[in-house]
Amino acid sequence: MFFGETLAQGLLRDFNWVIPTAATLAGALTMAYSLRFIYGVFFGARQPDLPNYPPHEPPRFMKVPVEFLVVICLVVGLVPAYTVGDLLAAASLATLRAPLPDYSLNLWHGVNLPLLMSLVSMAGGSALFFLRRDALRRLQQAIDHLSARESFEHGMHALERFAAAVTRWLENGSLQTYVAWMLLALLGGPAYFLADLELISGGVPAGAIDLIGAATLALLGLCAAGVVVTHRQRLLALVLLGGCGLMVSMAFLRFSAPDLALTQISVEVVTILLLVLALFYLPRETPERAGTARSGRDVVLALGGGTLLAVAAYAVMTRPYDPVSAFYIDQSVPGGGGHNVVNVLLVDFRGFDTMGEICVLLIAGLAVQALLKGMRLDTPSAAPDGLPWSSQAHPLLLAMLARLMLPLTLLVAVYILLRGHNLPGGGFVAALITSVALLLQYVASGVRWTEARIAPDYRAIAGAGILLAGLTGLGSLAFGYPFLTTAFGHFHIPGIGEVELATAMIFDLGVFCTVTGTTLVIVSHLGVRNLPPAQAAEDA
Repeated sequence: MFFGETLAQGLLRDFNWVIPTAATLAGALTMAYSLRFIYGVFFGARQPDLPNYPPHEPPRFMKVPVEFLVVICLVVGLVPAYTVGDLLAAASLATLRAPLPDYSLNLWHGVNLPLLMSLVSMAGGSALFFLRRDALRRLQQAIDHLSARESFEHGMHALERFAAAVTRWLENGSLQTYVAWMLLALLGGPAYFLADLELISGGVPAGAIDLIGAATLALLGLCAAGVVVTHRQRLLALVLLGGCGLMVSMAFLRFSAPDLALTQISVEVVTILLLVLALFYLPRETPERAGTARSGRDVVLALGGGTLLAVAAYAVMTRPYDPVSAFYIDQSVPGGGGHNVVNVLLVDFRGFDTMGEICVLLIAGLAVQALLKGMRLDTPSAAPDGLPWSSQAHPLLLAMLARLMLPLTLLVAVYILLRGHNLPGGGFVAALITSVALLLQYVASGVRWTEARIAPDYRAIAGAGILLAGLTGLGSLAFGYPFLTTAFGHFHIPGIGEVELATAMIFDLGVFCTVTGTTLVIVSHLGVRNLPPAQAAEDA
C-alpha cells in the first residue's frame, strides 16, 4: 500500500520516478537491518560480556499479551475484509462525511508494480545482508588502496576531526540545546510560506476582543512571563504556572465551555500537587547559566516560536470552515439521550477513544508505580529556608478541617458524576475531585493513618474501572449493536418520578474508577517518598 501511494502521487511531475525509487531503496535497507537484528538476536554468537543476571524466559503470562497481538496481526493480515472491514468503513465514512470511494481490502491484489517493488526491496535487502561482509571487505580494500596517498589520508583525518567537532557541538548533552535546534528547524519551514501576507488572512473577519477577554489574556501573559523570569525560584515559578492554568480555565468559561473549565481546574490542582511533591527532592533554586549569547538565542527562539504560532492560529481562524459540531449537537439528545454534548461525545459517539485513553492512563500509572517502587531518594534534612522540619508533622487544625471536608467533597464528586450526561460534569472531573479529597487526607493525617481507615487498593479500583467500561461495550455487542453503543430510556421510579437511565452512566463510572485509582496510585507512592526521613519511615 505504501508503494502504491508513492506511485499515485505527482509532486515532482517529470521527476516523479524519484519518490518510488527512493521508497524501494528504503524498503531494501529496512529489509537488510531487519535481517541483521533477527540474525544477531536468534542465530548470532553468544556475547561473553553479558551482565551478571543471565537471560531467561519470561513467565508464561508475560507472553500472553504478545501472543494475543501476534494472533490478531496474523488474522487481520490474512483476512482483512472479514475482520476490520466494517470498522474501517465506519471510520472512513465518519472522517470523509461523504460516500466512500471504491476500494479493495484484500491480501492479494494480483501481480502489479507495487508487488514488484516489494519483491525488489526484499531481494535487494537480502543481498545486502548476506553479502555485507564481502562488500565491507572490498570497501576496506579500496580505502586502504587510496590511503596510500598522503594527501588523501590527510584529508580523511581532517574530515574525521571535522565530523567529531560537529558531533560534539550538536550532541553536547544539553536538552535546552536540542529543543533550540528543534525550534529553529520548525521556524525555518513554515516561516518561509507564511512570509506571504496574502496567505495569512483568510478573508473572514476576526471577532472583537471584549474587556474580560483582554484582561484574561493579559493576566495569562503576565503569569507566563513571570514563570520565565522567576524560573530559578522553583516554588514561585510553580505558583505562577498555576496562575496560567487558572487563566486558561477562565478562557474556557469565556467561550462557553464549562466542561473544559472544570476539567482544566481539576487537572491543575492535581498537577500542581504532583509538581510540589517532585520539587521536594530538587534544590530550592536552579543553578545560573552563564552566557549572554545563550540567553539572547533563547529569547529570539521564544519570540519567533510564539509569533509563528500566533500567525498560524490567525490564518486558521480567519478562514471559512464547516465544523462537525452541528451534527453532534443535533444528535446528542436523539442519539445519546443527553443534553451535555461534550459528555455524550466522550461516552457515546467517541467512546472507543475514551476507552483507549483510560487504558493508556492506567498503563502510565502502573509504570510510575513500578519506577517508584524500591527507589531510594535522598530527602533533604531541613526545609528550603534552612529551618528544621516541624516536630508536628500533621497540624491538628489541618487534620480536623480535612476530615470535615472529605464527606462534603465526595458529595460534590457524586453530584458532578450524576449530572454529567445533561449538565457540565462527568466521570473524569468527578474522579479528579475525589482524588483531591483523598490526597488532602494523606497530606493532613499521613499515609499510615489514612490507609488504616480507607484500606484502598488503588490498582484494583483502576482495573475495575477498565473492566466496567469494557463490559459496557460488550453489552451492546450482545444485543447486535456496535461496540460501546449506548442505550437510554425513561422510567418511572416510585417516590421519585420519571427519570432517564442510560448505559453511558456505567461507562462513565468506569472512567471515574480508572482515573481515581490511577491518580492515587501515582500520588500516594510519590507522597511516601516526599516525607521527611523519620516520618517517611513511620508512614511507609
